[in-house]
Amino acid sequence: MIVYLIAGQGERDAIATLLSDQAYEIRRFQDVATFLAEAELQLPGCVLVDLQPADVAMMRRLRAICRPLPIIVLSSRANVALAVSAMKEGAADFLQKPFDPERLRASVGAALADSRARVERGRKKQELLARFKSLSARERDVVDAVLHGCANREVASLLGIKLRTVEIHRSNAMSKLGARSLPDLVRIWLDVDASVARLNAE
Repeated sequence: MIVYLIAGQGERDAIATLLSDQAYEIRRFQDVATFLAEAELQLPGCVLVDLQPADVAMMRRLRAICRPLPIIVLSSRANVALAVSAMKEGAADFLQKPFDPERLRASVGAALADSRARVERGRKKQELLARFKSLSARERDVVDAVLHGCANREVASLLGIKLRTVEIHRSNAMSKLGARSLPDLVRIWLDVDASVARLNAE
């Protein structure tokens, strides 16, 4: 678990000390520009940044580069506009300095838990897409027709193949996708559609 800490030296040392009793690797950067230039991001982890009002414009770039790492913003100013801007640009949390040490630990712990969950969801999506790609074109046609409400005999007629062939393709597709029932198949197919749409959007 990696915490990317972006702050002045005194602040970095103080925060690193507060987190020293946790099983985190802490990588330190003196400012956002240095982080953007030098960081080699690994998952799971989170970014902890001491943000100044002048740096808000960099949050979007920071968010784009760090994605999907959660970002926790620290600020010495009780500035509502700064907090709102940071959250709008993707910050997972906003802590005003001087912050409570337990609040900081809790925020970092929650961000790292979220990062782990994102990594796990991403792994499962990739596995699902790999299973989907293992389907033959005919197996996809059969599943698609079934999920549009066609019975096996209707699928056979629609695709111009034998009923037994439909049954074999359907069984093979369900096995490859890990579906044990029609509701399973529906859920998995919807997940595949969502994952493909997300990849296309990216």
